[in-house]
Amino acid sequence: KLSIVQVQIATGRTHQIRVHLQDHGTPIYGDDVYGFSDWNKALSSRRGITRPLLHAKRLEINHPITGEKLVFEAEPASDMKGVMNAILPIDEQV
Repeated sequence: KLSIVQVQIATGRTHQIRVHLQDHGTPIYGDDVYGFSDWNKALSSRRGITRPLLHAKRLEINHPITGEKLVFEAEPASDMKGVMNAILPIDEQV
């Protein structure tokens, strides 16, 4: 069973999202380090995807000199959108 999730991290610890999701038994699809190898092989053979399906839709940081809040937003890559649409139709996505 697959899900699309939205998370907000509190710190920038390395692999924070990946480790916590794996610890809950819900690893990121395509993650060779913390994921399920059989799922990742299927993802690769069926869709040609060989990377973790992890995307930062919105990133907020403070400029290191001015302190100004900077906001960056980006849509998921087309390969990720294809998997997302297979899981949840576009009209139901958040």
